[in-house]
Amino acid sequence: MPTISFTHTEINPSHSEGSGGGMRSHTVTEQNPTPGVGSGGGRRIFVETEFTPTHVVGVGGGRRVFVHEEIPPILSLPLPEVVTDPATEIGLTEAAINGFMEDDGGMLCNCAFEWGLTEGYGKITSIQSKTAGEYFSQPLSGLEPDTMYHFRAIASNAFGLSHGMDRAFRTLNTVPPPYFQNSLISLLEEET
Repeated sequence: MPTISFTHTEINPSHSEGSGGGMRSHTVTEQNPTPGVGSGGGRRIFVETEFTPTHVVGVGGGRRVFVHEEIPPILSLPLPEVVTDPATEIGLTEAAINGFMEDDGGMLCNCAFEWGLTEGYGKITSIQSKTAGEYFSQPLSGLEPDTMYHFRAIASNAFGLSHGMDRAFRTLNTVPPPYFQNSLISLLEEET
């Protein structure tokens, strides 16, 4: 949303004989004057100052100062937007981590995952090229049983790197025991 602010200061602006004249100051600040997709707009500052603006014969003249300054816009570069989806296929020593490329900033992106035992991660998966609307996944193997792992999706394009939120999963702690039926229990069930 554009912001425009105006400051007007007048100190004895009308020059009259013996009064010494006056000063008129006018400042206009315009924030984000030209919003556009991916542009972020910019900032313009206009300053107008008049010192004893009215020249009167025998009293002295006046001075007019106009300063126009335009600060170049600070661009909001189209960084990718990536989502970290929950882990799936979690086993004793393996899992699949998942992500979704929500917005690619208008170009092909490099996607991967940071992962590890803490939110400091420490490891990164191989890079996959994706565009907006595409899912991506990476199988992990050689994990420790009953261990918490953190991960997040990351994506980069020509304008920079962005990442999804941190997620975590815990590997299974044991293999489920095989189902054995006690033969004595089977006989008792049959008799009743």
